Formats: sequence, structure tokens, C-alpha cells
Amino acid sequence: MKKLQIHTLLHCVGIIMLLNTVMCFAQPQRSQNTTQQPAPIPYQQQNLVSKRVKSEEKIPNSFAIAFYEPTYILPFYYTASPYNSVYQGNTPANESINSTEIKYQLSFKVPLWQHMLRTPAALMLAYTQLSYWQAYNNRAFFRETDYQPEVFIANKVNILFAKYWQLNFINVGLIHQSNGQGGTLERSWNRAYFSATASTEKWLVTVKPWLIFHDNTYQRQNPDMEKYLGYGEIIIAYKYYNQVFSFETQNLLESGGKRSGNILSWSFPLTSYIKGYVQVFSGYGQSLIEYNHRTNSFGLGIALSNWT
Repeated sequence: MKKLQIHTLLHCVGIIMLLNTVMCFAQPQRSQNTTQQPAPIPYQQQNLVSKRVKSEEKIPNSFAIAFYEPTYILPFYYTASPYNSVYQGNTPANESINSTEIKYQLSFKVPLWQHMLRTPAALMLAYTQLSYWQAYNNRAFFRETDYQPEVFIANKVNILFAKYWQLNFINVGLIHQSNGQGGTLERSWNRAYFSATASTEKWLVTVKPWLIFHDNTYQRQNPDMEKYLGYGEIIIAYKYYNQVFSFETQNLLESGGKRSGNILSWSFPLTSYIKGYVQVFSGYGQSLIEYNHRTNSFGLGIALSNWT
């Protein structure tokens, strides 16, 4: 009961943070000099990553809290083959898992040390929370929440390596991810990663290989996780006017596509700050508890941020 109360509190805090961020971004920006004309922007600064960095620099927040990974809520999220067997005897009143639920993700980052040692590098702290809420079940319980704190060094390089492509960031970091379930439902792993992000005016590509720490907890809870979640991920996003199409995949190369996890998403503007959001998942690793369970899912909702 105490663990359930703690998890409920964390969900409430996450939703409050989300609403607070919406209000923060909704604040009108006042120009310091309305008569001054903006200087022409060099082409290499018009790519997707550079535009996002510039928008983050304008955030009216002393802590410079910004979105990190996509932040969204899907009130309709349908899974064709729920992982019922793993939950047997582990749900309130032994409720079975409904195929339709609510899925949401909150993701933020904050700089801890900018311009490290007088370089373009910055020490960053990030937090991502992915939740699956059985809101349409009789008991309306959270069947899974994955908590992901992260610390990384963001190295802004901005190197042109092709006519239209610019290498924007080379990052290194540490990630802990767990579901906090305890007992037989506990899943967690720790990783060190290297990532490189490049973009053009319309395209963004991130390649992110990682090293898994095979500690005692990993060996006890999920010793074969790398077989399904692999040793890295690739993110590709394309911006078409104000719409963004993105594709995320992990374990695609290592497994030859046999045990990959793939997310295809589409976002489009509804208002100045809110986007319509469509998401399709296919493969393994939809959540930590489902790392070795193959499923196909489809969701509709809204997003506050995406990869661009």
C-alpha cells in the first residue's frame, strides 16, 4: 500500500510539472527592441537542431528547464496482445489487463554546468517518465511506469560535413532505468552511452550506441534484456512544414530485425503549443516489463514536444 501511494504521488508530481511547463511556454515573449531587425541567419544555423537550441535559450525560466525526449499523452492507446501472463496475481483484485489504456511520457532536462571549462560542452541532468495507466479498467491502476534519470555531457560541435548536413552534438552519458515494481515484476538496467546527432533544415538523425552494466541486479531481474533491447538505438525525424514524422528503433541491427522495437509517430499543430500526436509501436520492449514480449500498439493524443 505504501509503495502504491508513493507511485501515485510521483504520477501527480509529473502531471503538475507538465502543466507548469505548459504555462511557462505559454507566456508571451516581449521584445527588448521592437525596431531592431534580426540579422540574417547562416544556412548552417537553420537546421532542426539549431532551431530547437535557440528556442530553448528563450525559455523564461531561471533553471532553463526544457523538454528533452517527446512529451505527450495518448488518451487512447490500444495494444493488440497485452502481456497478461506476467501480471497474473499482481494486479488489484486480480484484474486482467485491458487492451485499451492511457499512455503518457514526460521528459525534461536542465543544465547543471554550462560552458564547462570554457568549452561549448554542458553537464546536463534529464528525467523521463513513461507510464501506462489502465484508466478504463474497473480499478484504474498504473500497470507500468518506467523511471529514467540521466546525466550527460552535451558537446555542441556544429561541424558541416556535407552540403546540407551539420553534426550538431556529440554526447556521452549515464542512464538508469527501472520500473520500481519490486519482487518478480522488478525490471532495471544501467547504461553508458555515446550519441551523435546531425541535421539539415528538414531531417534529423541520432545514432546512440550504449554499453550495458551487467551488475547483480541486472543478472537477477532481467539477464537476457540485451537480447531484446539491444546495444543502441537510431532516431530519424523528418519535418514537413509544421508536421513531424519520426522513426525510433532499437536492436534492429543486432537482431537482424527479429527482436527490434520500433516506434513510428506523426505530430501536427493544433495550437501554437499543442500538437496532435499519432503513435504506432511494433516489436519488443514497449516498456521494461514487456522487454521480452512482442506486441503491436496504436495511440492517439496530443504532444507538447517531439524530436525537433
